[in-house]
Amino acid sequence: MSAGIVPCTGGDTPQGGRPCVTLAIMDPSLEQARQAFVAGIEHFERREFEAAAALFEQALQLAPGRPSVLMNLGVCCVHLGRFERADVCLRQALAADASQTDAWMAWGVTQMALGDWAQALHCHEQARALGADGPEFCLRWGECLAHQALLPQALQAFEQALAHDPELAEAWSQLAHVQRDMGQTAQAIAGYQRAMQLGADPELHRYYLAALNPQQPVVNAPAAYVEKLFDQYADDFEAHLVGQLGYQGHSMLLQQLPVDPTARFEQVWDLGCGTGLCGPLIRLRTDHLTGVDLSSAMVAKAQSLGVYDNLHAQDLVNFLKQTTTKADLVLAADVFIYVGWLDAVFEALSPRVKPGAWLAFTVEEADPGFEVQLHSSLRYAHALTYLQKLAVQHGWRWAKVHRAPLRLDQAQPLMGAYVYLQKA
Repeated sequence: MSAGIVPCTGGDTPQGGRPCVTLAIMDPSLEQARQAFVAGIEHFERREFEAAAALFEQALQLAPGRPSVLMNLGVCCVHLGRFERADVCLRQALAADASQTDAWMAWGVTQMALGDWAQALHCHEQARALGADGPEFCLRWGECLAHQALLPQALQAFEQALAHDPELAEAWSQLAHVQRDMGQTAQAIAGYQRAMQLGADPELHRYYLAALNPQQPVVNAPAAYVEKLFDQYADDFEAHLVGQLGYQGHSMLLQQLPVDPTARFEQVWDLGCGTGLCGPLIRLRTDHLTGVDLSSAMVAKAQSLGVYDNLHAQDLVNFLKQTTTKADLVLAADVFIYVGWLDAVFEALSPRVKPGAWLAFTVEEADPGFEVQLHSSLRYAHALTYLQKLAVQHGWRWAKVHRAPLRLDQAQPLMGAYVYLQKA
């Protein structure tokens, strides 16, 4: 379930919606505020949230700090996707009156959208203590638990959601995610299959299923899934990947580049640039630096660094097909683990580089017998023999491979291959 799902404001589901409370009778001097509030309620009940929000804002200006106005304005802002404003309103409202179940649910949805999963879980626990229940609530509660790695509790929450509504496809899918992470492979497969039967995205769920069955043909990750994953991950990307997981792929990739350390490049492409980890490391060695990433949120983070000459929120194969320039260094740090089969990448890239250009990338190595392998982690691994075959087919010289850890996985170093090819 997406973090943007609107909260339950008076019924069991987020769509069922009465305003949180009614405004108490005010002093006659505040009659304008009362009228604006009442009019806002009427628009709210007709699901005219834009008009309702404007009226609640007016009431709040005339009667600052009123919990009832703050709560209803906050809920309206959740419906409208204005989560920063919702956060301010609901935080103030609950500080004044912490007994409002709907306000806790709305604030929980807000924190999910803002990526603060610990606070989102706290909000859902508070709402639950006040009696919140139902399929949509249990589904969101389970998501919060899963994001905090409380897998057994998340599993129970998703099971409760399904007890309320056995045909809630998203609950089957989320339940299967937890079962997969807990090593319950057979149950996870059944869950994904049931989600598909109930109308869940077939392309996405075939991808999930392929990760659990090595005998199935490898499928490429759906672009929309990868884009959404990294859009949600953008704010915490560097803190999590570098700070918590000790990621070093970007720095090691450049350290091991088999060229003179003083060599300069005219055109460098940073494919899958993310938030721009490679950018500052290569900026002083290039005349022109271009970053490409499928996630627009990641590109926005990279833009803020001020080191890229151009940035493109675009699928990397489409970028390669459309660009009119030619590169002499192409970087792809921790990118191909989300791509799968690389034939299309090499086919699009090879005509777009200069003779003697370098291609430097990282991969996780596939198990024996596999050319490309999709792990249950939903990351791809590649055989070096497969990569060597692609290099020969597309006119690249196999220059170097360096094996070293990429990051931590389950507190253990995850080994990877740092591969360097040079265009003939």
